[in-house]
Amino acid sequence: MNVTKSRFKLYATTSGLPLVYTFPAVQFTNAPKIINKKTVIEGIRGQGCIIIPGSDSSWDLEIRGVLMADNYEDLVDLIDALESAVVMFIEYVLEIEKDSSTEYSYNVKRIEPIEYPESLRNNYQEYSIKLKANSW
Repeated sequence: MNVTKSRFKLYATTSGLPLVYTFPAVQFTNAPKIINKKTVIEGIRGQGCIIIPGSDSSWDLEIRGVLMADNYEDLVDLIDALESAVVMFIEYVLEIEKDSSTEYSYNVKRIEPIEYPESLRNNYQEYSIKLKANSW
């Protein structure tokens, strides 16, 4: 897998948008490359659809990456920091910096538990977090 050079930062929605968490070593995301705002409404009979341009619909945004540490105790601290920073059902703003001039911003909430695929390692742990984008 290629590690993306993007910076994924999570901000609180309170005044001033304080930084809550920076996702380390992100390896995958399904965030769209272009923010194309539209809502698709499909008919119940399966013929055609209506596309409403300029509107927002919610969708699942997934971030997968790796937590890396020197030893097991430090790794557990990183997992605890992730769990305590990204609390379920709290409103956040996720900013994804693609390069120095391109940045995307999404209103998100975590509505599912963070997944940690089994890796049986002492110094790194994969994580997968799903956020509901445009959920508030």
